[in-house]
Amino acid sequence: MEKFPPKFSKTLVTPDPQYIPGYAGYCPQLKYHHGRTYGQLTAKLLTSPDISRSPRLLLNSKHFSSSQKNTEDGQWGIMIPGYTGFVPRSQNYFSKSYAETCRDALHEFDSDQRRRLQLRTEDLLPAVGYSLPEFKPRSLTTPLTAISTDAAPYKPADPWKPCGSPYLMDDSSPYKYFISGFTGYVPKARFLIGSGYPITTNKALIQFSKERSMGHGSKSLTEGDNSLPPVPNIYPTHRGLLPSYTGHVPGYKFQYGQTFGELTHNALAHSGSRRETKSL
Repeated sequence: MEKFPPKFSKTLVTPDPQYIPGYAGYCPQLKYHHGRTYGQLTAKLLTSPDISRSPRLLLNSKHFSSSQKNTEDGQWGIMIPGYTGFVPRSQNYFSKSYAETCRDALHEFDSDQRRRLQLRTEDLLPAVGYSLPEFKPRSLTTPLTAISTDAAPYKPADPWKPCGSPYLMDDSSPYKYFISGFTGYVPKARFLIGSGYPITTNKALIQFSKERSMGHGSKSLTEGDNSLPPVPNIYPTHRGLLPSYTGHVPGYKFQYGQTFGELTHNALAHSGSRRETKSL
């Protein structure tokens, strides 16, 4: 019986070499073994002579002294595995442990920074003593005397002139059309489709001008003539309106018992008598 018990129990703690639980690196033949803890399986696989493996363990047991840390790593120190921050120049190193990769990358980065600082100080030009020339302000001049109290009106070389109504323009005029957004009535434009609004209205106005010049219209348009063509009576006195007329008929909603044509015969007279009856 030993005088003092061992510091670590061999039953609870697996002896080295082994990988601690949580290690995500490669372990040979690990996926083909089961039935034990992760530490026991890795210890068996790393010591069994029947399994092909590298003679060098992946985990580095090398310890750095404080003086070696200061000379090799400078002010950066040693990055421990699990550090998720950015390590400059680490993408240029591989096939080493994480601590060795970080040490070499930071050493290269620190040497590059020192080299750049040295070149920057060497490139600085020596200070040259010089004096600024004496500044002399310009002498003030009096303002120019005004020729007249009123400013001369501006007259453009090519003044704008209104084009006038598209109806009165020549068919060859490039401005014979209505702009997009015009909501008025454009004759002959109802059945023209497949083009933009200016092109459609241009074709419609040209066709309308040709028909009026051939005498199809009741009256020709002349510039400066503001008279309107005669408008037929909407409510004739000698007959009624046609059935299917969808406009307003004064007094029609108060009458019934006859046909639409008889009820709308001389509609204005019926509306007048209806107003007189209401007034009485």
